[in-house]
Amino acid sequence: MSLFNFSLSELFTFFAVLVRFSVVIAVLPFVGDRLIPAPVKILLALVVTISLFPSLVSSGLIHPSDAVRWASTAGGIVSTLGLEVLFALFLGFTARLVFDGISFGGHLIGNFMGFASASMFDAHQESQTQVVAQLQTALAMLIFLAIDGHHLMLRAALDSYRVVGLGRAEFSGLLSSRLIKMTSDVFIFGIQMAGPVSMALFAVNVVFGLISKAVPQVNVFMLSFTVSAIVGLAVMYLSAEMFHDAIVIYIERMIDSMNSIIKTIKGGG
Repeated sequence: MSLFNFSLSELFTFFAVLVRFSVVIAVLPFVGDRLIPAPVKILLALVVTISLFPSLVSSGLIHPSDAVRWASTAGGIVSTLGLEVLFALFLGFTARLVFDGISFGGHLIGNFMGFASASMFDAHQESQTQVVAQLQTALAMLIFLAIDGHHLMLRAALDSYRVVGLGRAEFSGLLSSRLIKMTSDVFIFGIQMAGPVSMALFAVNVVFGLISKAVPQVNVFMLSFTVSAIVGLAVMYLSAEMFHDAIVIYIERMIDSMNSIIKTIKGGG
């Protein structure tokens, strides 16, 4: 097999591998963001596929000879590539949940601090988001890159060929329960991330409630907005190390979730 001398079966197999990596890269955090131009994503997927295709073949994880069977008809090509797209979407969606949980927690913190009206467009989420959520997402993205999270997720996509071969994905009812469990973990993590700020601001609200009863002349509404913002930022600063540790653990947990999804689609437990 030469880089520029593919047989027809190798060409079909190469394109199927390119489809899986292209969809995963298009959905993954950071590399799949809207900020990254589409030509860059396509070039990255092509480079990754060209780099890894020979090793996939030599290690026996994929067999170009199988393309004689599934590529012999238009229906076989469509079904194989369709399964590759669906499988890659599930992998990318699982990885994407990491930053959905962080964004959810950031929105909770912003609401507690009174920043619900201070929103702006976030290119990562492709929607209006609060300033605090953007700050938390940016910090999490830096941590994600610092611990080579993008490498870990691409590695999981590569290792998926050890479990699910080309066109071998099998979707069952267990997959939906796995996705529901991972989605619920997003909300749990967001609430946990907002826990320190919410508890501190709850105490602040209790104090202002007592002040409003004892000294009705004080403009509690205006004063509480400023104090809540200051206290919230102070708690975020003091809990920065905890935030770092929580993000690292959460990313590692999502890698395990990706492996779990791979096994589930294969038909394992």
